[in-house]
Amino acid sequence: MKLTGQFRPFSRHIRRYFHAYGGWSGVFGSPLFLVSVLIAAASYRQWLNPDWVDTIYALVPSLLGFSLGTYAILFSLITARVKGAMRAVKSDDDVSALEQVNATFFHFIFVQVIALVWAFGFDGSAFADLAAATKASLPAIGWGFVVLKLVGSFVGYTLLVYSITLVVGAALAIYRLALISDPGETGEQDQ
Repeated sequence: MKLTGQFRPFSRHIRRYFHAYGGWSGVFGSPLFLVSVLIAAASYRQWLNPDWVDTIYALVPSLLGFSLGTYAILFSLITARVKGAMRAVKSDDDVSALEQVNATFFHFIFVQVIALVWAFGFDGSAFADLAAATKASLPAIGWGFVVLKLVGSFVGYTLLVYSITLVVGAALAIYRLALISDPGETGEQDQ
């Protein structure tokens, strides 16, 4: 398989997850995202000093392992009949309940990975080296780098807080799953 041939299915799966999650309005309109932005803005001392990178390195790998483990265990325990029942329940956007729960867990993991990669890029030396090289000869560009550093720091810290607040989203997805009963069991199926 050609390298470029791998991008098409990857892109298709990302678009499918993103649609199931609710698209841009699902992300930016989420109460968890808005709370994360507010917490990050109020915690400006945390991101003005780039120590948030060390916090990401300390927290996110463990959180990521927990998320992947929970995701794998959860979906290995769901019976085929419950999966079938969840596929039958559709939203207005024609997204099944199973796909919504999957998208919620994938989003949780995806944001954690983005936060970790953002920290790697922010902590990298290429940006700092470029800023130092241009600062002496072009002071105005030096200020531009300062602004970019602050924006990058705010985004990184917001990603960290969002990664943590998404635990609530994942817990709500599990809660919704608990409300769906196996059609083979006695009792009614909740939706």
